[in-house]
Amino acid sequence: MWWITPVLFIIDGILNSVMDVLRVRWKTCIFSDWKGQDWIDPSISWHTKWEIDKKLFGRQINIIDKIMSTTLVWLTDMWHFAKMLMLICITLSVVFYTPMFSSWLLDVFIFYFLFTGTFEIFFSKVLIKK
Repeated sequence: MWWITPVLFIIDGILNSVMDVLRVRWKTCIFSDWKGQDWIDPSISWHTKWEIDKKLFGRQINIIDKIMSTTLVWLTDMWHFAKMLMLICITLSVVFYTPMFSSWLLDVFIFYFLFTGTFEIFFSKVLIKK
């Protein structure tokens, strides 16, 4: 099962590129044409979190409410959802890591290049409108 960790690093690169195109390349990314802009568009979706807080609690929010509502922040917008999935993949990479080579340092370089290579392909090509 040595292949699980490299696959998870590829998925991490994709998810990180989703987060970055949403933040810094919104007007040119493929997501800007999708339905559900109140969940996807970062300039709109950050309001959703505060509206959810108000609807959930129906009153002024105190610190306990805030702590509880932030645990579900991944439901409020696409950026936080992608981040949650990325963090799960990173955690699973640690759990499933099996050395591929006799030097763990070589594994680190391979994982780094899988992550950054995948990120660059998706950030600059795949997630951008043609």
